[in-house]
Amino acid sequence: MKKLVKSTLAVIALATFISQAVNAQSSISQKNSRERILQVLDQSRPNDYVPAAFFLHFENKLGRKAVEDHKAFYRATNMDFVKVFYEIVVPTVDIQSGKDWAKVPVYGEDFFAPQVAVIADLAREFGGEAFILPTVYSPLALAGQTLGRGQRQNFKKYIEEDPKAFGQAIKNLSLSIENYLRAARKAGADGFYVSSQGGDGKSLDPKIWKEQVRQWDKHVSEVAAEIGLINILHICDYGTPYQNAEALYEYADYPASIINVPLKFADGSILNLKEAQKRFGRPIFGGLERLGVIAKGTIEEAKAEVDKVLENASPNFILGADCTVPGDTDWEKLRAVIDYTHTWRQTHKK
Repeated sequence: MKKLVKSTLAVIALATFISQAVNAQSSISQKNSRERILQVLDQSRPNDYVPAAFFLHFENKLGRKAVEDHKAFYRATNMDFVKVFYEIVVPTVDIQSGKDWAKVPVYGEDFFAPQVAVIADLAREFGGEAFILPTVYSPLALAGQTLGRGQRQNFKKYIEEDPKAFGQAIKNLSLSIENYLRAARKAGADGFYVSSQGGDGKSLDPKIWKEQVRQWDKHVSEVAAEIGLINILHICDYGTPYQNAEALYEYADYPASIINVPLKFADGSILNLKEAQKRFGRPIFGGLERLGVIAKGTIEEAKAEVDKVLENASPNFILGADCTVPGDTDWEKLRAVIDYTHTWRQTHKK
């Protein structure tokens, strides 16, 4: 009997020891994604857990199928927040000259209802465990949609024909975006992934950017900061690379919790992630090129690139890409890279 008791006690003791060891190893993983992201925002101490996320567009843009695509992708990849893709296109306006920019209206909350419905469904599903962060396009991007594909080649010409009329259009589109932000927040969005673009000078004369566009581009971030719990500022260089890293810091006065940055510049230079985090004074999200190994390489090649990024990133950092990855990117590879990233600081301690 005594032997049985001793044996039982030994088994219990061993089980207790194993349980304590496992709990010690996984104390971070027990936190939900909301808590993990908030820990990264606290830059007073380094983080053992590295959040990660990648984005790609889905075939289904709106409606229940879009919700299911977002859910499947979030679960399959184990990423740390739910990024809701923006898929609403503003109507084409008949613009034949610069003065026609005055025709661009302000769109109310009802216009964005199909997109807000997707946000509401995802917030109900995941709002307790992860931040719900819908994408927000810039007023300049919406101005391009307003012009329509057939007139895109005249975009710069029409802007320069009547900069003030264009500035009014940008204001109206920014106020439209504000309506979207407020509707999305009421529907359960925690904050926003705000895409800002235009300061690179390719689409706009720098004077027009500063006088007619910048304040309304920034207004989107200001509203997001006013109503959101947490926001990511995505400095978008899609198709128009910035000259160098200094060009990014023009956005340093935009309010945002996290900054998502381009990595390569027109002058051939490459972003220093630690320097960027220091200059912005906020955590950086990114590190990988959207068309690099995460899209084209093997899992092992992608992990090797993660090693390089995290060795040179600040302790409070979120791994991701500089923009949306291609739609045919392998979800299993994304999951492998995200899981590898989550424990990287624990497995690579010096």
